[in-house]
Amino acid sequence: MDKEKEFINIIKNIIDPNFDAGGFGIGIGDDAAIVKGNIDGGPLVFCSDAIVEDVHFNREHYSFNNIGWKSIAINVSDIISMGAIPNYFTVSIGINREFSIEDFKELITGMKECSDEFKATIVGGDIVRAEKLFINVSAVGFFDYDTSSMRRGMMRNSAQPGDKIGVSGFLGDSLGGFLSLQKNNKADLHLTSKHFKPYPNLSLARKLYFNNVICCTDISDGLNTELINICESSNVSAQIDVTKLPISKNLKKSFPEDYYDMAINGGEDFELLFTFNSLPNDIMDKIIVIGEVKEIGENQIIYNLNGGKYSPKLSAWRHFE
Repeated sequence: MDKEKEFINIIKNIIDPNFDAGGFGIGIGDDAAIVKGNIDGGPLVFCSDAIVEDVHFNREHYSFNNIGWKSIAINVSDIISMGAIPNYFTVSIGINREFSIEDFKELITGMKECSDEFKATIVGGDIVRAEKLFINVSAVGFFDYDTSSMRRGMMRNSAQPGDKIGVSGFLGDSLGGFLSLQKNNKADLHLTSKHFKPYPNLSLARKLYFNNVICCTDISDGLNTELINICESSNVSAQIDVTKLPISKNLKKSFPEDYYDMAINGGEDFELLFTFNSLPNDIMDKIIVIGEVKEIGENQIIYNLNGGKYSPKLSAWRHFE
């Protein structure tokens, strides 16, 4: 078990291992928490994400506008992966004494542009002094349905053997953008834009939710890590056809020997990963089926490539390694 997951389990066990989300959702451990709202309204969705200088970004390559955008976008991604719509954000920012007014304006403008793009509102927060820039965003979302037809959100623990496994778009591009910048290559603009300004697929998430998809997560820590999360939560295994992974021509050109591994273990793609039984043709045209959910077996995830087994060489992202 990696250390981040161990920390989360400690939090869950100390805070409330028997948390009752009001019959609608889930507490600690998924992309977001879903809890019962007021008497007349539907359930609410809460999430929180932090980004820290020199861990998630650096000033050498990122504009402050991009940093601001990304801090909001990663929370949008968590909310929509549950089947909800982002509504409100609060933002806590840590900056040092030398942080300029102009840079601060650019940072906040990036946040505003992203929240406006997804028709949500920043309603408050906090500013503190810190040695390095950090941003923590908390988000609230809701389900836009008549309360008489309320149902669960899309969660990690709902995959069933026989389900197909789908993703919403290219995998590995964000890592490709990051690595090309780190290696001082002539960076591919498609790859760097995916890294700097992720754009969560709200439209598809809504369609999945309203077509009764019940298992979904966003790909923030890499496909392999998110598959493990689903398999562990649902007590299933997964079989993936590596040749079906959606990989952009830009990634193949820039990293011709590593693109499969980057698609499997690259983080911060913020695409949707979900399981389903069947979907209408208009949605099937917008997704990529990469594998199938299996009964729990000796191997949690099996990657197949051209009739044989494939073992990724690159390691997944870990916060504490």
